Order: sequence, then structure tokens, then C-alpha cells
Amino acid sequence: MATKFQLLSACSLSGALLLFSGCDQAQPSAYQIPKETREVNLPMPAAPEKQAATASGMNVLPGMQQAADAAGELTYTIPEGWTEMPSSGIRKANFRIEGDSGSAELAVTVFPGDVGGRLANINRWRGQIGLDPVTADDLPPFTKSYTISNHRGLIVTLQGETDSILGGLLPFHGNTWFFKLQGSTDTVLANNEAFESFLDSVRLPDTHH
Repeated sequence: MATKFQLLSACSLSGALLLFSGCDQAQPSAYQIPKETREVNLPMPAAPEKQAATASGMNVLPGMQQAADAAGELTYTIPEGWTEMPSSGIRKANFRIEGDSGSAELAVTVFPGDVGGRLANINRWRGQIGLDPVTADDLPPFTKSYTISNHRGLIVTLQGETDSILGGLLPFHGNTWFFKLQGSTDTVLANNEAFESFLDSVRLPDTHH
């Protein structure tokens, strides 16, 4: 007959065998849980608004179009051989001239204030036809005082290598009017008298007189 000690030993051994066999049979398994994917559609940032360039070589900044509209419309006589083109935006008038050696275009624009001053405006025009900037002391040979719409203005003659500019500048009751004829040098210079005749005919709305 087995003693109590032998029975306890047998039970302990059986339990141990069951424990080890159970561990061998129930091996832990590793599971890879995919990460949750969230797609969030964010609005794309708005592209910066492009500033429209004018014939005067300046960008149309906020408020300039309103100032141009408030300046009123001008009247004029179109010289022979000039073709009037549709005006749009900041341009108050627009003309095209065809010549034997090339074409030219005259644009009339108006901006509030002095737009940097006379010298800055002239140097901007000079840069557009490949000329170096100048100082105020250099202006007399290619500028002359000129009356436009009964107000004192300025005519500028800038001759480049291939393109030239005949320009009129007129400070007028808080605005500056620009009359710029630019294009083929031969065509521009051949229209010098027509340009001055056009300026002579210009009348601006003037509520101050």
C-alpha cells in the first residue's frame, strides 16, 4: 500500500508534468495590428494674387484701380495713322502705331500721388529700354516743360538702342498722369510731332477751376 508521502509525490509530479506540457502546447503568438490611417483633406493655401503690370512699368496695387476710376475720363484728338485700341483696367486710353521699321504703343495711365517722383519715374522708363539710371542733374538734355490740359507737365525723350520712349508726365490734383509712347526707335521718333499734337488735344476733368 502506498504511503501518504508517496501519493503526494505522485500528485506533485503529475501536476508538474501537466504544467510543463501545458506551457509547451500554449505558446504565445505575436500579432501585428495595422496602424489606423486617417486621411485629412486640408484646404490648399491660396496662391498669392498676381499684381497686374501696367504700361508705365508699375504694379497695380490695391486702391490704384479705384483712384484711376475716380480720376474721370479724358478727351483727346487721335492723330492720323494712330489706331485706338480698347482701354482696360488702369489704362485710360490705348493706341497702336505701325511704322516701316516696327510698331509702337501709346498708353495713358493715372496713379494717385507722385509715384516716387519725377526722377524715379524717368529712371524706370530708362530701364525698360536698356538705359542706365541718371541723376536729377542729368535730366535737362532729354526733358522739357510742357503744358498738358492747361497744367504744367513734362515731356521726356529717351532713345535706346532698338526701342525708345516719348513720355509725358503730368501732376494733376493729387494724381500723376502718364502718357508713354514706346516701341521701335524709328517709329517712336517719327511720331514726335504727332505725340505733342496729341498732348495738346488732351483735356482732363478739372473740378478745381
